[in-house]
Amino acid sequence: MRSRPSDRQQQSSNHNYSNHGNDNVIRVIEQCSKLAPLHNPPNLLGIKIAMEAMPNIPHFAVFDTAFLSTLPPHAYTYGIPYEWYEKFDVRKYGFHGTSHLYVSRRAAALLGRKPSEVNVITVHIGNGVSITAVKKGAAYDHSMGFTPLEGAVMGTRCGDIDPAIPLVMMRQLNVNADDMEKILNTKSGLLGITGKYVDRRDIRKAAKEGDERSRLAIDVECYRLRKYIGAYVAAMNGTDCIVFTAGVGENSPLYREKICENLNSLGIAIDKEKNEQAVGAGEREIGSRESRVKIFVIPTNEELVFAEDAVALLQNRYDIHTQFEYEFQKIGYRP
Repeated sequence: MRSRPSDRQQQSSNHNYSNHGNDNVIRVIEQCSKLAPLHNPPNLLGIKIAMEAMPNIPHFAVFDTAFLSTLPPHAYTYGIPYEWYEKFDVRKYGFHGTSHLYVSRRAAALLGRKPSEVNVITVHIGNGVSITAVKKGAAYDHSMGFTPLEGAVMGTRCGDIDPAIPLVMMRQLNVNADDMEKILNTKSGLLGITGKYVDRRDIRKAAKEGDERSRLAIDVECYRLRKYIGAYVAAMNGTDCIVFTAGVGENSPLYREKICENLNSLGIAIDKEKNEQAVGAGEREIGSRESRVKIFVIPTNEELVFAEDAVALLQNRYDIHTQFEYEFQKIGYRP
């Protein structure tokens, strides 16, 4: 469930439990819909339908913000009036946390170490894009923010921009805040740059055929992610590995290669042959012999996280995620 509990809820719990419909949980998810307009409303509809169809069984809402609740104050605090945080909970929350949890723990297992012994940079590239610095098993920094709009350039979201741009363009276009929110969430990003494409396969094809705006879109997206990797290496004082995951991260050798370009000074270098062979091949290591940092392609499995969480809660053995050991994170586990 992509949703954002309040700051206090996020710090204390990964889940909300409902036996026969918890009106408060539903209400909180509804209140958060404005922060995740592409995800919360349809997910909430699914919850309500499931509760109506299966009223006598437990229902769980898994918040993917929870993995990111370990961000330190200096990472989640914005340079805005502090009262906005105190009164309105305005801070960086982040999203895609369930995916980042899974692949970071799988990476630790592939390295033969415990999550608390490694630093990992996880790069989730789908229609939505996010990148997380995972320091010793806990999220330390993350590209998305108060809403999923912050961070990398995405399929239809703008990512990081000068905050004055929406204010200026609202006056130029004579549109209101709701209109601008829709533009930034659904008409920007790669769609905004290319003017017609969201799917990276279409963008790659058009770029190959000479479409300059499609080439630019690829360059912009990969450049932004390369900068984030460099920043997170600095933030954690080094990383043991980088993980690519989600639809594009798992299936596009071009994007992985371009993102890792010119990172040799950080000990990051891709083996082109391994990179090409990693498509559809499950968990693969694609770094060159010269790469001091391991580079993995790891298919994400958020559903497995949901399942293990729910079973552990039903069996009354769940702990906070920084202390809970999943089956899939054990060394020797095979997906």
